Order: sequence, then structure tokens, then C-alpha cells
Amino acid sequence: MLHAHRLNPFLTRLFLAGAGVLALASCDPDQEETKPIYNLSKDGSNVFVLNEGQYGTPNGEISLFSKTSREVRDNNAFRTVNQRDLGDVVQSMLVVGEQGYVVLNNSKKVQVLNLKTLQAQGDAIEGFEQPRYAISAATDKVYVTEWVVTGQPGRVAVLDTRTNKITKTIPVGRQPERLLLANGKVYVANSNENTISVINPTTDAVEATITVQDGPNSLEQDQAGAIWVLCGGITRYGSTAPYPVLSSTPASLVKLNSTATAASLTLPFARGGASGLRINTAKNQLYYRFGGAVYRMNTSDVVLPATPLIRRAFYGLDIDPTDNTIYGSVAPYTTTGKFIRYQPTGVAIDSFNVGLLPNGFVFY
Repeated sequence: MLHAHRLNPFLTRLFLAGAGVLALASCDPDQEETKPIYNLSKDGSNVFVLNEGQYGTPNGEISLFSKTSREVRDNNAFRTVNQRDLGDVVQSMLVVGEQGYVVLNNSKKVQVLNLKTLQAQGDAIEGFEQPRYAISAATDKVYVTEWVVTGQPGRVAVLDTRTNKITKTIPVGRQPERLLLANGKVYVANSNENTISVINPTTDAVEATITVQDGPNSLEQDQAGAIWVLCGGITRYGSTAPYPVLSSTPASLVKLNSTATAASLTLPFARGGASGLRINTAKNQLYYRFGGAVYRMNTSDVVLPATPLIRRAFYGLDIDPTDNTIYGSVAPYTTTGKFIRYQPTGVAIDSFNVGLLPNGFVFY
């Protein structure tokens, strides 16, 4: 006769407890592979809108806009993915392959992102002083302009992208702004004087200084190889309230000669304040902001346009390289901003709400 075997009660409890632990372990979310929130393709359909945020707080952000669906998918894209603040004053962003280098001005850092997922690639890189703009200067090398101290000579930091470490700093003029890679050289606009520093990326040294007009802030190279420099003019103020204007110089658009050593054409404005020089895909039309409007001119023109293309003041301006759509941002300072898209003819297409102080666009 067969008899049923009964388990020892202690062994039964031990078996059930062990099974429970295994079940919990298999369901533990920390043990599961984290799936990316975004998996973006580098196909020109994605636009990153850079929102400075409130000065003195780390609430700068990136808005993610889809040209395909014509919607802002996320106005807090960095926080959504990384669950932390990005930084204080998102000044600019450079794309190198599938990596984004976000320049955080008042945080004095550069945050590297995987642009497919928007995942931060480690902690932000430190060691900068009032960083502004960046450019990929050579293999595994990024240059970042730094104001350092307002009114004093600035510098350009040399960032090794293999280690994400600053390897050197290059002294340049006062308040360096945007950079341009052209003719195998890096041209740096020194906005608080009247010079362009020319850096040799092989030696990481300034090999020439070009005199232009006051306040160069942005540069572009046209289809013929000529370099255009937009100079906004310089206004000097008194050091005590009510800070009276001591002197003021007008803006100018300067075209450098074929060897990029001196001005071959200087087009003066009536007053100061021109900024944000941009160029279209064919590199035969220039765009800039001046007097609360956007102007467009052909690179073959020898006079400034008298009539604006768009009669609206923008905080940020850029041209989509895929179809020449114009993007202009409106930044009220106290409330969230928006951007407006325009056809190349200047006709408005649509507009979208984004974050606080949107100042630029990156197309990916």
C-alpha cells in the first residue's frame, strides 16, 4: 500500500518564502532593462528649442519639436529623461554626430547629451567661465568661447571630446561670441571690441587678428567662400545710476576679402543693435535682426535692404537647413515664450508655446 509523504512544516515555509523572493526579484523594476523614452532619428525632422530659463536658477530646458507631427512633444525634455535640472541659462548647443554639447552659461558648464535619447552622458563638464558658443574645430576637438570677466579679454576653451576634458585655453579679445570654421581656420567674433581672432586648429593658437567694425557678434561663409561679419556696434554706459550713455557706435555688415585678412566691403547701419547673422542652405542669402525686424539680402548685394522681410522682434532667429523655413522666438521674460515659423517669403506658417526665454534652435 502506497502512503502519501508529508513535508516538514518548517521546510514548507522555507520553500514558500524562497519562491516569494524569486517572484519579487523577477518583477523588480530595477532588474529590468530601462527603455529609452525617446529614440530620435537624425533625419532633419527634430528641432531642439533652447530655453534659457530664469537667470540664477537651474531651470533652463530643451523643448522637443517634431516637424513631422507639427507639435511640441515635450517642453521639459531633459528633465523628463534625466529626472534632474539641466542648468542655469541654456546659451547654445553644438551637434557633433549624435552628441549634443549644451553650453550652460551661468552654470559655467557644458552638458553632453545623446541626441537620440536625450540621455545625459555623465555629469556636466566643469571649468568654464561664462561660456557662450561652441564649434567642432577638428577631429575629437570642440572650441568653446568664454567671456571670463566682462570688460576683460576672453578666451576659447579647447575640449577633448574623447575625454570630455579641457586641455587648453586660448586668449582672444573681449567677450568672444560666435565662431566660424572656414578655410581650415576658426574665426572668433570678439563682441566688446572691433576684432576677429583667427585660430589655427593645428597649433591651438591665434595666428592673426582681423580689424573690423565695433561689436562683431556673428559670422557666416557664403557660397563663394567669402566671410561675412555682423557687427552690432558698441554702447558704453556710465558706472553709476542712472548709467548714462557715454558713447555709441553704429552697426555694420562687413565682408572680408578673398584671403579673409581685411574688409573688402563695409555696409553701415543707421544705428547699433544688429545681431544674429544667418545664411540659407544655398549660402547665397543672409538674414539678420535689426530694429525690431528681420532682414534678408543676397550675398551679391552691395547695399543693405531697406525693407524688412518680417516686421517682428525676435529673441532668437534661425534658418532650417532642410527647407529654409525661418524660425523666430518670442521671449516675454516673465512668462513662457513661443516660436513662430515662416516660409522663406516671410509668410507666417504656425506658432508653438515653449519654455522660458527661448533663444535658439538646433535642427537634427
